[in-house]
Amino acid sequence: MRFTEDERRYVSLAGLRSRGWTGALVHRLLGSPDRLSVDPRMRAAPQVRLYRVERVEAAERGEEFRRGRTRRTGGPAPDRGEGP
Repeated sequence: MRFTEDERRYVSLAGLRSRGWTGALVHRLLGSPDRLSVDPRMRAAPQVRLYRVERVEAAERGEEFRRGRTRRTGGPAPDRGEGP
């Protein structure tokens, strides 16, 4: 799930998971969220952890992310077609 707040683009933890991230990878490569926000679907829910898209994409280009995905899936990470 993507969000736009304070004129920056963010991705939620659910969005990261759909991109192949595990909780361990998020913790190791991204650390603390860049922003906490109210869940737009349910205001009484806990705050949504948001990570800047630029940081996420930079981490996804790194070797450690690819190795982490390989361990999880048992094979190489699929090419997302996001070349230089």
